[in-house]
Amino acid sequence: MIRIDQVLPDGAYRIVLSPNCSIRWRDLVLFYIFTCVIALAIGIFFTIQGLWLVLPFSGLEMLALGYCLYLTSRKVYRQEVITLDAERTRVEKGVQRIDYSWEFETPWLRLVDESRGARKRDRRLALGSHGNYVEVGDFLDHTEKDALAFQLKDCIIRV
Repeated sequence: MIRIDQVLPDGAYRIVLSPNCSIRWRDLVLFYIFTCVIALAIGIFFTIQGLWLVLPFSGLEMLALGYCLYLTSRKVYRQEVITLDAERTRVEKGVQRIDYSWEFETPWLRLVDESRGARKRDRRLALGSHGNYVEVGDFLDHTEKDALAFQLKDCIIRV
């Protein structure tokens, strides 16, 4: 998802990129709890029948599911923020906080738009200058990358 804001009266822009999220965190937790309750009920049923090994393996399954859901949701909630003003352009990446940050001089800023692969579906967008580039929007699909490239070129020209 791409969101563009004009943040300051001097014409600065902020572009916020985030992956598409099909489920909210609260709904994901409810799904996990519901799945754990069902697995626990099945495990207890088989334990009563004398098959006691089902319950510990059911618990291990639920731990593995919870861990995988957490890792997946962490990737979904990452963001990239690109702030462009007349002097500086800042690219920040992270999950709930800034993990990585790059800063470039806007007059020297260049957008690299290259297609890789035979079908030209593997596309790379990078911002930078003087040989130092950072890839942006690697989680976006092809149409969103088209829109991002157009918006970045437009914002660079306007600033």
